[in-house]
Amino acid sequence: MLIGAGLGTTVYASNPTPLTFAQQHQQASHPVTVADPLHVLKQAKIALEAATKVKNAPQTAVAQLQLGRALEGLHRYDEAEPHFAAALRYYVRTRNSDKAATVRYALGSAQFSQGDTGKARETYLLALKSFTVLQNLAGVAHGHELLGHLYTSEAKWPQALKNHEQALVAWQKAGNEYQTVVAMNNMAHVHRQQRHYSRALYHLQRAYRKALEYQDSACTGQTLASIGQVYQAMNNQEVAMGFYTQALTNLPPTTAPGYTADLLHCLATAHDSIGNHERASAYLKQALPLARQAGALSRVSSIYQSLSNLYQRDNQYSLSLDALRHYAELQDSVFAEQRSAQVAELQTRYETEKKEREIQLLTKDRQIQASQLRRQQLLRDVLLTGTAVLIVLAGVLYRSRRRHRRLNSLLQQQNVDIQAQRDELGQLNRTKNTLFSVISHDLRSPLGSLYSMLSLLNMGALPPERLAVHSERLSRMLDTTLSLLDNLLNWSAAQMGGEATRPEPVYLDEAVEETLSLLLSDAERKGIYLLNHVEEPCVVHADLNMIRLVLRNLVANAIKFTPAAGTVTVAAQPLGTMWEITVTDSGMGISTTDREKIFGQGGPHTTLGTAREKGTGLGLLLCKDFVERNGGKLSFESEVGQGSIFRFTLPASTQILGISRNPNVAAG
Repeated sequence: MLIGAGLGTTVYASNPTPLTFAQQHQQASHPVTVADPLHVLKQAKIALEAATKVKNAPQTAVAQLQLGRALEGLHRYDEAEPHFAAALRYYVRTRNSDKAATVRYALGSAQFSQGDTGKARETYLLALKSFTVLQNLAGVAHGHELLGHLYTSEAKWPQALKNHEQALVAWQKAGNEYQTVVAMNNMAHVHRQQRHYSRALYHLQRAYRKALEYQDSACTGQTLASIGQVYQAMNNQEVAMGFYTQALTNLPPTTAPGYTADLLHCLATAHDSIGNHERASAYLKQALPLARQAGALSRVSSIYQSLSNLYQRDNQYSLSLDALRHYAELQDSVFAEQRSAQVAELQTRYETEKKEREIQLLTKDRQIQASQLRRQQLLRDVLLTGTAVLIVLAGVLYRSRRRHRRLNSLLQQQNVDIQAQRDELGQLNRTKNTLFSVISHDLRSPLGSLYSMLSLLNMGALPPERLAVHSERLSRMLDTTLSLLDNLLNWSAAQMGGEATRPEPVYLDEAVEETLSLLLSDAERKGIYLLNHVEEPCVVHADLNMIRLVLRNLVANAIKFTPAAGTVTVAAQPLGTMWEITVTDSGMGISTTDREKIFGQGGPHTTLGTAREKGTGLGLLLCKDFVERNGGKLSFESEVGQGSIFRFTLPASTQILGISRNPNVAAG
């Protein structure tokens, strides 16, 4: 599997065409690519004929395997499959388990390329089982890698990630540093497909450090290109261009020309998006001969289309027409290639839908059984209700004797209620005083600064350089004020009983990803890494909006008190019937004198952040209140100069199978 497979997939038109899943799968199944499949095919036919004449079974099996690989290199997968099957029968018959497992990987690749994912999965699993028994770490790792690509093609992200993680562990145990980098890139690719950009960048940064240790320029260059893809998908074109340029510098001269052409095309697209048409045109012209050398008509056609669009926007109509003419001449051949890929994709979809229909039938059977159980339960409930009615009638006589005693108890309860109302009134009065104190102190200062600057601006008394400095400072102050208002309104609503808890099953991993995506710009401004270690699925039973606020406040506080180049990590682990969530930072820590104040026992307490950020003193108080409302507890550990760990627990949900994920959350 090439590390940069799929290079060039961005939001702009006329980008280089990425490899299809079938092509990626074929590359992953053969560590050694067939350089000249037509020549190999001719030689394999001669070898097969000679071995068959002398009835040399071992040589016949070798020739069958060579024939299959040559035909697969020519994309004639239906013809390749019988030759792989013939070689497999010989190795199974002679009990050569290692060779049989290797051939099964090739056979599964041919089946996958024809769209039969069901058979391909079964073939891969048989080979993986054999390599596991043989304790062949390379074979085990390769099998998990193939299964990861197969599940990726079906958009089954959890299974794909699990297999790529197992491949990573196996490659590390085998000491194969190159394949370790490949596995990290594969995991990042799955996260990027789901738009989990922070997770993708985390794995790519690990891969980049490993490639530097390995001192492999190809690994380094391709990993840099993958990082550029993530930033380009986030529409951060300037950063993407920087990584693409570094990738070109690091790639060795032996890099496949098609890969280099795709990278140049991506770089041209990034320059085009920021209006640098001259550089974009230069990169496209540089990519064109490389694409022709690679022999991929779709690449050449895509580059001509991009050139035509670029020339048209620059009003160079003759050049645009010439490029468009080349594009049109290539379309018939490109269409034939795309049609073959579409046929394979349709076959894959058919197999997937067939499996889904079988699952639906099984689900209906379970529903019928559940309906029968409900009817039996209803009958039992009716009998129990009748028994309960008799018990109630018998208890009426007994309750009448206790009537006077109950009246006395009611009077006592009313006295308790009156005392509770008095305590609640006192609490509301304290809330009112706190609100007035915060509004008069924390809101007056930024609004006064805004008024002063606007007055100076109206008088024309501020030079441009002073205006830029004050605007940036005032922007930070207004951000702090908005955060203050948000926490203030939520805290006051909670204190006054206006915030009702609405628990529901919540995918915590999605909520964390959403929070990190919202705060990513703040972290990047301070040079802080945000790490999401919450595994899927992590489902809790809580109020979604309250949990979002708790996560947002805890992560924002961690960013606030963490210096540049630090890390903020969010993780979760099961604790019996609860989930424990931790937010860990490498920041300045909390002094002993401040530890008893941060939850607001003596009123709101705040401290300046590492970049002189201001706070309200209400965030942690609100987090503690909301966590306890959802049946959990909030605590922390901290050492000055060593960072802090905030922990809170939430009840685990028992309705995991019935939850539909929110598609908007994954956009983070």
